[in-house]
Amino acid sequence: MNKICFVCHANICRSFSAECFLRDFLTKAQRDDVKVISRGIYAQSYFEVPSKITNFLASKSINQPPHTSALLTRQDMQDCTLVLTMTEDQKEYILDKYAQFSDKVFTLHEYVYGKEQSIKDPVSLTGRSFEKVLEEIYKTVQDLSKKI
Repeated sequence: MNKICFVCHANICRSFSAECFLRDFLTKAQRDDVKVISRGIYAQSYFEVPSKITNFLASKSINQPPHTSALLTRQDMQDCTLVLTMTEDQKEYILDKYAQFSDKVFTLHEYVYGKEQSIKDPVSLTGRSFEKVLEEIYKTVQDLSKKI
């Protein structure tokens, strides 16, 4: 079984949203051959998913599953077949720490579209700026679901 891990900074916005989106796409496609998780490179268990993420998920008819922000671990790196970051800096951080897994680490845009492009952190954004970032993640993950 393939296992995909989305990674961002705190594991409460981008990576968590991507995880929820991909699970939803896979469920709708009746695929149970892919497991999906999300992690953060600076996550803390007390970090909470912002209500604007919950609201955005709801706008896509996705019920937010229970979530605890979690750090990316060596075990995750070993277990996952694909590790997708939101930024080039996050990718470099992971490659510095886990160089032996370099063949499975990509930015989300790099893996889906073949080009390096970072997805900005929407946590401090509001209104249309916030929605644009989440729509970008949604569309990119939708394209990923067709590729895997």
